[in-house]
Amino acid sequence: MRILFLQHDPLDGPGAMIEWAEARGHTVASCLICEGAPLPPIESFDLLVSLGGPMGAYEEDIHPWLGIEKQYLRQTVAAGKKILGLCLGCQLLAEALGGRAFRHTCKEFGWQPIEPLPQGADWFGTQKPFKAFQWHGDTYSLPPKAVQIATNGACDQQAFVIGNQVLGLQFHLEWTEQMARDALADPGAAPPKSPFVQSPEEILSDPSLFESGKKLFSLILDRFVR
Repeated sequence: MRILFLQHDPLDGPGAMIEWAEARGHTVASCLICEGAPLPPIESFDLLVSLGGPMGAYEEDIHPWLGIEKQYLRQTVAAGKKILGLCLGCQLLAEALGGRAFRHTCKEFGWQPIEPLPQGADWFGTQKPFKAFQWHGDTYSLPPKAVQIATNGACDQQAFVIGNQVLGLQFHLEWTEQMARDALADPGAAPPKSPFVQSPEEILSDPSLFESGKKLFSLILDRFVR
C-alpha cells in the first residue's frame, strides 16, 4: 500500500505510523502542505493521512492552503481512496465532507480517557475505555453519512467513520514519547491547568502509555486497510 502523509506542522509528523508501515511493507511519502509543497496526484497513493497541527480547520483566512486541502480531501473520497484524519486532520475531514469544525468550550491536553461506543467496538477491539494523547481546543459536527464511534466526558466527538473508507480520530495514538518531549520543550506549550489538562510532567510520567497507544493504533490501522 502507498501512503501519503499531509503534514501541517514540522513537529507534528506521522510518528508511530512509520514503524507500522515499514513492518507491513507499505511505502510512505510526505507532503508539507503548510510550507507550500505541491499536492501529489491522487492516483499516486492508496491511503491519505491528514495529520495534526496547531491551527483551526476553519482558519482559511490565515492559512489559505486549508481550503486547498479540503478540496483535495473531497477529491480523494470521490476517487474511492481511503483517508485517515488525526486531530486537525479529523476536523478537516469533517469540514470537507459537510460537517463543521469550531472552537470547543474546553481544551483537552495530555492523556485522557476515550470511550468506544457500541458501534466502535470492532474498530478499537474493545468497548472498554482507553487512554489516548490529546492536544486540541476545537471540535466538529459529524458530516452526513458519518457514524460516531467514540466519545468522552470532555468532548463528545472523538472518532467517526464513513463506511470503511474514511476514519477520523480526534485523539493522537501516533505520537511517540520523543514527539511529546520535543513539543513540550516549549515553556509555553501547556494550556492552563483544568480538569482535562495535564502538566508536561504528568504527560511524560508514564512512558508505557505511548507504547500501549502504538499497539492499539496498529490494531486500528490493520482493521482500516484490510
